[in-house]
Amino acid sequence: MYTLSLLLNIPAVAEHDYIISGGKEGKSRLNVLADVLHHQTKALLQQHGLTKGMSFLDLGCGGGNVSLMAAGMVGNNGSVTAMDFDKEIISLAQEDATAAYAKNVSFHTMSAYDISYTNQFDIAYSRFLLSHLNDPAAVLQKMKQSVKPGGKVIVEDVDFSGHFCYPANVAFNQYLQYYAAAAKHSNADANIGPSLFSMFQTAGFEDVGFDVIQPCFNKGTGKWMAYLTLDRIKPTLIKDGIATEQTINTTLQQLEGFTKDEQTIISLPRIFRVWGMNKG
Repeated sequence: MYTLSLLLNIPAVAEHDYIISGGKEGKSRLNVLADVLHHQTKALLQQHGLTKGMSFLDLGCGGGNVSLMAAGMVGNNGSVTAMDFDKEIISLAQEDATAAYAKNVSFHTMSAYDISYTNQFDIAYSRFLLSHLNDPAAVLQKMKQSVKPGGKVIVEDVDFSGHFCYPANVAFNQYLQYYAAAAKHSNADANIGPSLFSMFQTAGFEDVGFDVIQPCFNKGTGKWMAYLTLDRIKPTLIKDGIATEQTINTTLQQLEGFTKDEQTIISLPRIFRVWGMNKG
């Protein structure tokens, strides 16, 4: 399974390549994000035909929220294969699946670079994965290979530069700068969203399409995503020498106050949703 990756000299995804800390706290953050995007993502999968009896690959599944959603959509005669490099996150996702009696979903700890499926799935999907990779085009090609002729690949990912608040806020702007610096340091592309359409075309997909969504909030859990994300990239910022713990904590404190104010608005990053068909 790993031979092709080694021969092509594709770098593996390691924990230090991913700027957002995982574990239980990371899973809690992913749960908030999944709740915020649940209806939009489910509608997207329905729009592209995910239904009973299908096989679904969730690559970079994180906490497994979309995996479990898809498991309900494909039913007992369908199957969901979900994978992520974070062993602890996968263990927590498996606990959720067990609690939900979801027997048609299997979780695996694996790098996205190391998948080697061929013509196996009706739909392959990833959310907020490619923007963290050094070679997203290589992984997209592997996703294309993994689906059957006529199968689809669907990707949701960010244009982080589109992240905004109102009114202007110093702490929020500092958060944007911190995130961009951390992504650049890891050779990731936090603004990959607009390039995905052409990336799909270059990869040889047919019937490529896209749309753009951007949820915004003046209150509620979705509004806290900026604060939660800054808190989870804190170890990376310190490790990479981008900021000190004291300066990050000050920014977090200021951002917390801004987030609590229901007269302010904070968005998620702009999200590009791109799809294409493998005609074989």
